Parts: sequence; C-alpha cells; structure tokens
Amino acid sequence: MFGMTDLTEQTLNCMPWPEQVSLPAGRTTPLGRHGSATVIQVAGDPAGRLMPYAQQVLGSFALGTLDITVAGQVPEPTPFLQMDESYSLRVTAKGVELSSPAYWGALRGIATLTQLALHNQLHPDLLIQDKPRFAWRGLLLDVARHFFPVAVLKSVIDGLAALKMNVLHLHLSDDQGFRFPSVAYPNLASDDHYTAEELRELVTYASDRGVRIVPELDMPGHVTSWLVAHPEWGTQATEASRRFGVHKACLNPLDEAIYQAIEVLLGEVAGIFPDEYLHIGGDEVNPTWWQSDPAIASYLEQEQLSTHDLQNQFLIRICSMVTKIGRKAVGWDEVLHPRMPSCIVQNWRGATSRDRALALSRPVLVSGPYYLDLHYPADVHYGFDPEADQSQWLAQEDALQQDPRFSHVADGMEWTKHWRKDRVNYQGEVRVLGGEACLWAELVNPDVLSTRLYSRLPAVAERLWSPVSCMDPASMYRRLQGCWRSLPEDPEAVARKKLLAMGFTKAQLEALCLLEPVKWYGRLLGEEALQARLAGTEMPEARPYHADTLLNRVVDFLPPESMPARQLAKLSLLEAANHVKRHLVPWGEDLLNAGNELRPVLLCLSKGADLLFAFSAGELSGEQALRQMQTLAKPQGEYMAAPLISWYAALTEITTAN
Repeated sequence: MFGMTDLTEQTLNCMPWPEQVSLPAGRTTPLGRHGSATVIQVAGDPAGRLMPYAQQVLGSFALGTLDITVAGQVPEPTPFLQMDESYSLRVTAKGVELSSPAYWGALRGIATLTQLALHNQLHPDLLIQDKPRFAWRGLLLDVARHFFPVAVLKSVIDGLAALKMNVLHLHLSDDQGFRFPSVAYPNLASDDHYTAEELRELVTYASDRGVRIVPELDMPGHVTSWLVAHPEWGTQATEASRRFGVHKACLNPLDEAIYQAIEVLLGEVAGIFPDEYLHIGGDEVNPTWWQSDPAIASYLEQEQLSTHDLQNQFLIRICSMVTKIGRKAVGWDEVLHPRMPSCIVQNWRGATSRDRALALSRPVLVSGPYYLDLHYPADVHYGFDPEADQSQWLAQEDALQQDPRFSHVADGMEWTKHWRKDRVNYQGEVRVLGGEACLWAELVNPDVLSTRLYSRLPAVAERLWSPVSCMDPASMYRRLQGCWRSLPEDPEAVARKKLLAMGFTKAQLEALCLLEPVKWYGRLLGEEALQARLAGTEMPEARPYHADTLLNRVVDFLPPESMPARQLAKLSLLEAANHVKRHLVPWGEDLLNAGNELRPVLLCLSKGADLLFAFSAGELSGEQALRQMQTLAKPQGEYMAAPLISWYAALTEITTAN
C-alpha cells in the first residue's frame, strides 16, 4: 500500500521536488545502512554511456541491485529541446528499479536517486514518477568578463546534471573578452580563450550528462573586444577595456563586409556546437554610437527609421544566416520587433516584455527573475513563476521595494518600471519554453563561483522542473542545504574554507556568517557614486572597477544569503541578541581595529544587540528602538549585517501591533 504525499520535506531531502511521490505507510529501514554494495545492471543502452556515469555517481553507495532500463529507441547522440526526461523510480527490499523511455530520463532518475542515497532515504516501497514542467532549464555563464577553464565548466555541468537542468548557455563574447577560437579571424580571440578541441570535448562531456551547450556571440552591441581586433568593423575608434559595464561600441550595420564576417563566424560556431539553437545576443545597443556617425544618421533620416528599427534590420539578417546554417536563433528581449522572424526571445526585462513576445507568438525563455549575480535571497528567485499572470508578476516586483532586505536599494529598483510603459494586455494562455538562471561575471571568477552559483541555483532548478503547486519557500529552505551535498561543491562549506584561509578563526567565523554582501555592486560604483546612491542623488558615471581586478576580500566569499541569520530570526529578540554578543567575543580588540574593513558592520551588530537588550528591559519604547534600529540596518561599505534586517522587521511588527 502506498500513501500519496505532497512535499514530504521532513522525510525526503529531494530538490527539485519530483512530480509524484508515493511513500510507504509505515517506517522501514532504508537501503544503504544495512545493504550490500551496489550492483548496477543496465538494459537498453547500446552506446554504453549510462553504466560509467552511474558507476561514477552511485558506485560508492550500498544499494543492493540497481536495475536501469531504457525502454525506448536508441537516443540521439546529443540532447535536444523536446527530449523525453521522464522516469520512474521504485525502491524494493533488494534494491532500486529505475526505468525511463529515453537515456535522458534515466540521467534525471540517477540525479534523484543520488540525493536520496546521500540522505539515506531510499525506503523500500518508495515510488517516484517524475518529469519536468519545462523543456528548457538552463544556466547562462558569462565566460567573457572572467574566463573559466574547461575543468571548471565540466564541474558546472556536473552541477547542472545533479539539479536536473539541461542547458549551459555560454556567453562567449562581450566588451571585455572574446573566448571563441575563430580560424578565419584569429585576432578576435582574447589571450584567455578556448581551443576548438576543448570546446568539442566539453560538448561531449555535457551530452553524456544530458546537458545542451548553447553558444552566444553578442552583437551588434557589446562588441568592444571585436573592434579592438577589427576596428574597421566599427564607426569610431575604440580601445581595449576591462572596465565594468556596457560599453558604447557597436558594429556598423551598413557595412556589408561585417555581414560576411559574421556569416563565417556563425558557421564556425555551428561547426563546434551541434545544438539546434544559437544565441545572437542583440541587447543593449547604444543609440548614440550610431546616431553620431554621419552615414548612419543620414540613412536613418532617409529611411525614416529609429535606431531600434535599424538594430532589428541588422538582427533580421543575422537570423537569416542562422537559419541558413540549419540552426534556430535565440536573442535577448531587444530582438522583439514585429518584423523579426520567429526568434526565441530570452526575456530579461520583466513580465510586460514577456507578454509582448507572447502576443507576437514568439517562443519565450524567462531569465529576468533569476539573475544570480545579484545577491538576492533564494526565496526571491523561487517566488517568480515563469508563467505567472502579468499582474501577479508586477505585484511581486513591487513587493520587493517594501522588503526590508532591499530597503537600501528600493529606489534603484524603480528601474524595472521603465519597461512597463510598452505593456500589452495579453489575454492568451501564458506558455513559455522554460528559463535560465544568469550568472554575469563582473564579480565572479573561478575562485568565488561555487558560492555565487550553488547558493541559489537549486531554487531556480526547482522552479523550472517541479509542478506549479510546489511553491512553499519554507519547504524549499528546509531542503536547500541538504541539496548542496549532492553538488560538486557545497557553497557554504567552500565559503568557510576560503574565510579560514584568510586567517580568521573558527570562532570568528560564527560572526562573519551573519554578514551578507550588499544587494548591489558597491565596489563597482566607486566611493563618490556609492555615497551618491546612498544619499539618493544622481550618480556620476565613473565606474573604476575592472573585470580583471583580483577578488580577495572577505565580501567575495560571503554567501549571498546568510543561513545562520535565517535561523537566528526564529529566536526571540532577547535570545538572538545574546547569541550575537557571544559570537562577537572572539573578535576582542579587533572590533576596535581602525584598519579592519569589517569593523563598521561588526560594530553595528553589537549595537543592534545592545538595542534589543534596552528594548527588552523597557529602557526604550518600540518607536525609539525601531528608529535607532533603522539607522543601523543599512549597508556598511559592501557589507550587510543580516540579523539587523530581521530585527528591524520584527520591531516594525511589534510597533505596528501596539
């Protein structure tokens, strides 16, 4: 007899959550504790790819017999958009039976099985029936701003497979770097770039794990690196730059030689990457670059075109090239134009842009709510469903401005409303292909990758795989940290290791773990712009940060969200204050060290705890405590003291209730 369950997070530590889970009614002894070494048997895989992968992932467990059956036809050698990823997993007293219609589904079953085995949760009579909600579940990794060696990319692919994700979108070119090895135009490649052999090996490695690699060459903007190598492709002189931000440089859309070069480049890319989709970028074209060129300005006036029209005229030609080489084009929101052919729109500008694409019958990938380079907590990403009603989505965006965790950037979040001006009242069924988490690499290099990536990627993976009913953030958080054990690196463990290597003691780490990076790029702004932003005044344009700046400060290794602070928020205010004070003791005189960048934020923690003591003792009213806490719960340099945010919220609730 099976007892049907919903999210039984207390009994199964599984993420993404499967579509259907049936658990035995009574308690049973799980496999692995008293089982024999795993004997793996595979049927229906003539290419022999499943056995070595299953042995690599599951060989160390004691699961008895693992029978894997692929019932369908011989799979295509590489994964594809509509591949069958469904599977069935049944646990018996003797072992595990895993069956799937296709190789790809067997891989997803292995991912689930690995998580359950890690947590000793393979109970006899457990039955899982599972398939993904969305066909496209990806990660964009920006390898242009910072270079990630092939070994790192393979590890990322392992992480995607563990989370049942199926696309690695490689952002291969941008203003700061060009990582593709063109034969026809070898000068394009940055000093750090991939060889053709490395990329082909990467494609094979990813295919064996059911992960598609979608390459991107961003154009006609984001091309400073192109024009340094080939200045004749632009309209103005430009210099190499590793500076943060979007540069003004654009390709000349009136130069036929450029189109010939791009056609060659796209052919080279397609020759290495077999996926049916090829990303052409198309975002953030600076209109002033074209408007300042006399020939282009004259053309715009003569043809009565806007720069957006010209951009799409350019992209239409690029799309036709992609079609000519047997591929399908993907582009960012800006490719959305009534005259544009059926290019997949990767949505980064909110629900209104998504619905404009849907109204034009364009296939859509949702990415806007899943930018992992922003230090948003996991529940923020988790709360945005790709197919949510537009009004619901916009309400969630607006709610973030009232969230105390974002009070220091609430004004800056107004920028999201810029794209609502062209909203459409789309009434049709919202159906998207899926989505991608995006990790832009201005502040991410291989040294900090795991902390930035894996801390929240499981939440996005679940949003893209699991049923729409799977929306409980409390359940997600209960399973999140357990999920980290199944990934190539545990982000929290890596963060601790890095901080210990910087010379902090284990005792000092207990206080550091209560800190978070601010939710915006403080370092990239520079001191003048930073102070202007805090003051709510106009920011100067100067941004001194360079993409090759060494990342070796404490803030680089702090997880974007403090899990200890989340636990602390469950205590009473007095208990929390005592906890913080105890963990500040090991710092001793270091708290008063004027040269310590951590001093201001740690002192704020201490003052916040003192404030709670005074409030609990009746020395301060709720209004007084709230007012003083408000002055403390703000950024200190690039750091936030996470408990102060929850304390501010708690005091607000107390004061409002009274």
